[in-house]
Amino acid sequence: MDEQPSVPPHRPKAKARHRAASPAAKVKSSAKPAETTERGCAEAPVQSSRDWLRETLVMLGWIMLLVITQLLMIIFAKRCTSHAPLPLLLCLAQFAISAILSSSASKAVSKGGPRLLAPRAVLPDILPLSAVWTGGFVMFNAAALYMSPAMVNVVRCMEPLATVCVGSGLGQRFSWQVLATLVPICGGVAMASLTSGGFSTTGSCLAMISNVAFCCRSFCLQRLRRNPQNKLDDLAVFFNVSWTATLALPLLQIPWEGSQVLPTLQGLGTDQLWIFAADMLASSTFFFLYQFVQLLVMTQLSPLAFSVLTPVVKALMIVVLTAYYGDEMSLLKALGCVLSVGGGYLFTLAKSSSERSTDVRKKTS
Repeated sequence: MDEQPSVPPHRPKAKARHRAASPAAKVKSSAKPAETTERGCAEAPVQSSRDWLRETLVMLGWIMLLVITQLLMIIFAKRCTSHAPLPLLLCLAQFAISAILSSSASKAVSKGGPRLLAPRAVLPDILPLSAVWTGGFVMFNAAALYMSPAMVNVVRCMEPLATVCVGSGLGQRFSWQVLATLVPICGGVAMASLTSGGFSTTGSCLAMISNVAFCCRSFCLQRLRRNPQNKLDDLAVFFNVSWTATLALPLLQIPWEGSQVLPTLQGLGTDQLWIFAADMLASSTFFFLYQFVQLLVMTQLSPLAFSVLTPVVKALMIVVLTAYYGDEMSLLKALGCVLSVGGGYLFTLAKSSSERSTDVRKKTS
C-alpha cells in the first residue's frame, strides 16, 4: 500500500485538461480577425466615398482651370481682332510667347538639363504636327471675326465628324456605334446654328476647317509617339510646335496681311494701340496657359476621366460665352447644344470601347 504512487494517477487528468483547454484558446484568438474584417467592411464604403469625393473635387478643379484659361484666351483674342482684324499676326504672337514660356516652364519642371529641340530624325513628325496645330488656331481666330465665339464653339462640337472623315481617309474603320453618335452631334449643331441670329456661313466654314486641323493633331501625335527616336516629353513637343510655328507663320502673314498691318495699326491711335498690344500679350499668355493645363490634364487624369471632362468644358464654354457676349439663347439652341455635347461624350466612349475590342482581337488572334 505504501509503495503505490499517488501523483501519477493525476498526471493524465492534467494533460486532458490541457488538451481540453487548448481549443478554447484557439476560439478566442480567432475572434480578433472577425472583428478586423467587420471593421474593414464598415470602413470600406467610407474610404470609397472619400476617394470619390476627392476625384470629383480634382475633376472640378481641372474643369475650372480649363474654362478660365480658355475663356480669357478667347476674350482677349476677340478684343484684338476687333481692334485690328489680323488673325495671322495674333497667332504669330501667341506661338512666339508660347515658345518662350514653354521653354522656361520645361526648365523649371524638368530635373537636370531638359532636351527641348527635336532631333532631325523627329522633325518629319514635328513639322506636320505644328502645321495642323497652327492652322487650327488660325482658322479659329478667323472664324471669330465673322460670328460670336460662342457660335464658333458650337460648330467646334462637330470635331468628331472631322475625325471620322480624316480617319476613313487614312484607312481606319469605325464601328456602327461610333458612327451612330454623329447623328446627335450634327443634329444638335444644326439646331443650335439655325436658331441663332449670329450664324455666318463663312465663319462656320472656317470653324469646320479648324475642326479638321485640330482632329489631325491626334493622328500626328500617334505618328510622333511611334517614332523610336522621339525622347521628348509633352512640354518639349509643344515647345517645338510653337517655335516651328513662329518661324513658319511670317511666310503666310507677310503675303496675306503684310500690306494691312501698318495702315491698321496707324489708324488705331496711341491709346488704342497700347490696348491692342496689352490684349495681344494677355491672349498669348492665356493661350500658353490653356495649352499647358491641357497637357497637365492629359497626364494627370485617366482617359475615361478626360473623355468626361472634354464635353463638360465645351458645354460650359458655350454657356459662359453666350452670357458674356449677350447672345440669344432660345430653347432650341440650348437643346441643340446639349445634344451636340452629349453626342461628343458618347462618341468618345464608343471610340475607346471599339479600340479596346480591336486590341483584344489582335492579342487573341
